[in-house]
Amino acid sequence: MLLAHSYFLRLDPKQHAKMRPYPPLNTLHAATVLRDRGWDVAVFDAMLAAGEHEFAEMLQMQRPSIVVLYEDNFNFLSKMCLARMREAAITMVRMARQAGCLVAACGADVTDHADVYLDAGVHVCFVGEGEHTMVEVLQRWRDTGAPATFDDVAGAVTPTRPSTDHRAIERHPDVFGRPARDLVDIEAYRRAWVDHHGRFSLNMVSTRGCPYKCNWCAKPIWGQRYSMRSAAEVAAELIDLHHTYAPDHVWFVDDIFGLRSDWLRAFA
Repeated sequence: MLLAHSYFLRLDPKQHAKMRPYPPLNTLHAATVLRDRGWDVAVFDAMLAAGEHEFAEMLQMQRPSIVVLYEDNFNFLSKMCLARMREAAITMVRMARQAGCLVAACGADVTDHADVYLDAGVHVCFVGEGEHTMVEVLQRWRDTGAPATFDDVAGAVTPTRPSTDHRAIERHPDVFGRPARDLVDIEAYRRAWVDHHGRFSLNMVSTRGCPYKCNWCAKPIWGQRYSMRSAAEVAAELIDLHHTYAPDHVWFVDDIFGLRSDWLRAFA
C-alpha cells in the first residue's frame, strides 16, 4: 500500500520562496488508520520532492498493489485546489495505473471534482472525510485483488456511481489518532527550516472542521462538523513530539483551535 499526496512545494514558487514546509498531517493520519488494520504502508511525500518523477521512482522501489492519493486536508494550500497540483495529481494517477496498481483518491479537489480524477484513471474517489470509506474499499480490494463495485459504500464515487453522501467519522475523542510521522523524512524538514529561518517548526492538530457558517469559507471535507481530540491525548502528543523531534516551534493547524474553554483549561 502506497499513500501519496500531490502538493509539491517546488511547484508553488511563492510558497517555495517562503520555505515553510510542513509534513502532510492528514495523509499521515490515513497511514495510521491503515497500519492499525494490518496494512504494510509506505508514503510518498511530495512536499520536498523535486517533481513527479520522484513518484515514479517510488513506485519502482515499493511496487505497491494499491495507491491512494490522499491529500493533506489540513494544508490550506491543498484546500485551494491549485491547478498545477491537480496536474501533478493526474500525472501520478496515470503513473500508478501504468504500474498496474489499483488507484483511489481523496481530498478537497477530489470531493468537488471527482469526475476529473475518474477520467484520469482513478478507480474510486473518497469524498468528504475519507478514512472510513478508504478502509472499507481497501478491505474489499484486499479480499478480491481486483476492482469492485462500491454502490453500497457511503463516500465512494466511481464511474458508475457519480455521487454519494459524505461519510463522517464517529463523534468520540481521539478518533483520528496521531499521524505516522516516521513514514516521512522529518530531518529534511528540519534542514529546510533551519537553513532558511534558523529554527525548526512542526505541525499538529487537535480538531477537525469548524461549526460556524461563514459564507466565504469552503468546507468540502468536514462541512460544519467539529470533531475534538481529548485534551490529554493532544498534550501527550505534544510531549512526544518534543522528545522525538525536538522542534523549536509547533503550529496547531486547526481551523478553530480551543473553541471550548473547558478543553483549553484541561489542555493547559
